[in-house]
Amino acid sequence: MKRYFILTFILLSFFVLNIFAGDKKLLTVSDIFVSQKFHGKTLNHAKWFPDGKSFTFIKYDDQSNFPSLYKHEVKSGDVSKLLDGAEIINPQTGDTILFNDYEWSESGKKILLKADSRRVWRRFSLAYFYVYDLDQKKLQAVSNGDERILHAKLSPDASKVGYVYENNLFIKDIKTDSVQQLTKDGSETIINGQFDWVYEEEFGIANGWRWSPDSKKIAFWRLDQSMEPEFSWIDYQPLHGAVKTIRYPKAGDNNAFVKIGVIHLQSGKTVWMDIGAESDIYIPRIQWTNNPNKLSIQRLNRLQNKLDLLIADANSGQSKLILSETDSCWIDYLDNIEFLNNKKQFVWTSERDGFQHIYLYNLDGSLARQLTKGKWEVGNVYGVNEKRRLVYFSANKVNITESHINSIKLNGKSLKRLTKKKGRHRANFSPDWESFILMFSNSHTPAQYSLLSDTGANIRTLEENKIEALDEYDISYPQFLTFDTEDGVTLNAMIIKPTDFDKNKKYPVLIYGYGGPGSQMVRNSWGRSNFLWHNLLAQKGYIIFSLDNRGTGGRGKAFKNLAYRDIGKWMIYDHIEGAKYLAKLPYVDKERIGIWGWSGGGYLTLMALTKGSDYFKTGIAVASVSDFRFYDSIWTERYMGLPQDNAAGYDSTSALNYVDKYKGNLLIIHGAADDNVHTQNSMQFIEKMQSANKQFNLMLYPGKNHSLLGRNTRLHLYTLMTDFILKNL
Repeated sequence: MKRYFILTFILLSFFVLNIFAGDKKLLTVSDIFVSQKFHGKTLNHAKWFPDGKSFTFIKYDDQSNFPSLYKHEVKSGDVSKLLDGAEIINPQTGDTILFNDYEWSESGKKILLKADSRRVWRRFSLAYFYVYDLDQKKLQAVSNGDERILHAKLSPDASKVGYVYENNLFIKDIKTDSVQQLTKDGSETIINGQFDWVYEEEFGIANGWRWSPDSKKIAFWRLDQSMEPEFSWIDYQPLHGAVKTIRYPKAGDNNAFVKIGVIHLQSGKTVWMDIGAESDIYIPRIQWTNNPNKLSIQRLNRLQNKLDLLIADANSGQSKLILSETDSCWIDYLDNIEFLNNKKQFVWTSERDGFQHIYLYNLDGSLARQLTKGKWEVGNVYGVNEKRRLVYFSANKVNITESHINSIKLNGKSLKRLTKKKGRHRANFSPDWESFILMFSNSHTPAQYSLLSDTGANIRTLEENKIEALDEYDISYPQFLTFDTEDGVTLNAMIIKPTDFDKNKKYPVLIYGYGGPGSQMVRNSWGRSNFLWHNLLAQKGYIIFSLDNRGTGGRGKAFKNLAYRDIGKWMIYDHIEGAKYLAKLPYVDKERIGIWGWSGGGYLTLMALTKGSDYFKTGIAVASVSDFRFYDSIWTERYMGLPQDNAAGYDSTSALNYVDKYKGNLLIIHGAADDNVHTQNSMQFIEKMQSANKQFNLMLYPGKNHSLLGRNTRLHLYTLMTDFILKNL
């Protein structure tokens, strides 16, 4: 009898659990791209107070939606409202200023507020700026008129604000409210203190000027883009249409001519730094050393296989070559240079031993020592705690799919991992190096924020970011794996299977790919939008698969260099290998393998449905490059060289040359106002397809750029893609 009751209880429990599982909701495109239920919470614009004892962040009022600035005390955990957004009133208009970003002065007594921002290319750089004095509770507009300005910054002594307007540099004296124009040659072709399209996009830099540590000088980029070719497209919104035009150098074209100047504010004199006799170069970074008269300059040659570090004298302009990095393929510009307060040394990263590692240099260019070593890679260098002689950095030492925060002594000893959870970690260290804000996520966990001590000890959770909706829906999480290609190379991959996966069934597979040089798709981190859409497809009976082909990042320079001079070679080869691997799995329907991607992933899709069409039934190519001769100079030449010198490589990697091999089902999608990957790419591919009588599907989004952002655009886009997959795969 007892045994009967136990068996009954087990059967009832199993029945209840299955009923509960059956109650899980199925995702819709509207759930993912219209509702806010999966957005979660974040720590908005967390920035350290100058003394390192507290940090501030922006929080929006639930009812009025006014932004306010809150202060979090490290020691106690107390949170208080430091700046009430409802009380920040524009004295000129009487309107409440809805600021969306801010910058602390070094004294912590003034805040530079940024409001009503407008997009310039990808960044919201154009805005109104205001200085708020915390002691006097006084608000002061930086620009006296109605115009928006760019790249406003407080001087280190908080006496002035510098900014860019109409391609010229200005400063405003906070005390006298007077404005001084520093450069006067700004025009459509001459750019001071900011960048042309290609510098901003490919060097990840928009702000083109720097205060000196003593507030007496400003270093800036001057670009002459008159020799850069123009590219135009049609805006169909006006009655008679309009032509939009930008300066956009494609591979092999003339680039902007760059100069680096230092303006001495007291005299108004500009001293031009000696950056060498060669003019066809790039200056991807400048940075003041801790000596206010010494400016560091990173110089790249046109082929981007030689990176020089110069130290220039701000008074004379004379420069000295400190060190050079060279590579048989390409060198990446560096954000990991840290000048020590002792004014004698600096930290630098290099791939010279085959992996990205940290080196300590003396300021005369002599190497003190290599700090990190091994078959793993350093990511970000966060800085140096000179008091404790520690360098803080991120690295993938534990697992290539993960990134952890580490410290190591300046003598190269006592390497310590400060984070433990499996996944990817990003740090924001306090100015006193005693604590840091940690952002963590993994494939199962949306971004969480914590406060940790400098040793990695947890102080407190700041934002758990529990997204309740995830528990309501039938969600499947990625599994990480490796597979071997037929020529014996092990590749990293991840797979999402339906939650009701049955190994005895046959499933169609959709590959989500990118594969560009140095990129990494297979990461143990949270994805949200595409992750949820992939789950929507998994709920409809599809398996989702991604892999990192030869040429991608995280595995050392030799692996990455395989992409050089023929971006598409290993990208498509290894995705075909991925399709072959999938076809051998007993639960995969080998006749129903598809692929999709965006930008470089769109290019991969075009190659898969042409050159690799024997292995892929269906593809969706969003905002795709079709021939890298159509893409910009900096990115393309970094990996392909000049088209004048590598015609065979450009031909080999062009999807236009494989249209005759096309078969299957292809959906081409492009924004008609894409300033990045021009619609020209899709139009040229379409013309080739039409000439060859190859049938395909097409969707254009008028007025939309590379990101395809706009009212309900993502809803329309992903509904379109869902329907296409259901019909054709």
